[in-house]
Amino acid sequence: ERWRDPLVLESGLIKKQLDDLRIGWDCILDLDSKNLEFSKFCAELVIDALKFHDVKNYSLKFSGNRGHHISIPFEAFPKEVNNINIKNYFPEGVRVISEYLKDMIKDFLTVKILSKYKVEDAAKSAGKNVNDVIINGKFNPFSVVDIDSVLISSRHLFRCVYSINEKSGLVSIPIKNLEEFNIDDAKIENVKVNLKFLDTENVVKDEAKNLLIQAFDWA
Repeated sequence: ERWRDPLVLESGLIKKQLDDLRIGWDCILDLDSKNLEFSKFCAELVIDALKFHDVKNYSLKFSGNRGHHISIPFEAFPKEVNNINIKNYFPEGVRVISEYLKDMIKDFLTVKILSKYKVEDAAKSAGKNVNDVIINGKFNPFSVVDIDSVLISSRHLFRCVYSINEKSGLVSIPIKNLEEFNIDDAKIENVKVNLKFLDTENVVKDEAKNLLIQAFDWA
């Protein structure tokens, strides 16, 4: 969330007070799995889905441990949709986009994972039992990798770009090309500070309008 004056924030504020203070929000999706390859598969498909909706100026970074963060700046969204001021549509706006993208990529993600892993192996690598990954007789890819909802609730935190993950010792670095990313790039001694995350410089106004409208219609 972006605030007119974050120092005015305090516990107990009602929604209208928060809406008055909020000037916008960035859409940040947290893709997480105990198997980093599953997170990569998911990131590839989310990026494909964004491009399908004409969103080109997204940001991608390695979380520093087992996942990826994908973001769309607030400037890419229209000011209003269906007479709703978008700045006040938090966290619902991000939640709708997240669920819409999950529904869109689910079958493709299943194919990606099961083309390389047996169900038993996929479950084991994600720290799950086979019974945990089979829903109604079908493999559920979001049981082994998820688009985390922790960022889709009000005023939660996510790892800052170029900060160090205290568990892995790796740095949360922006990624230009997912295929070329190597985990060694995130080691402190190899990090190069040459990419931005949530860069608004090249954002095209309303480029995420189609994504938002399609997500609302789907919901």
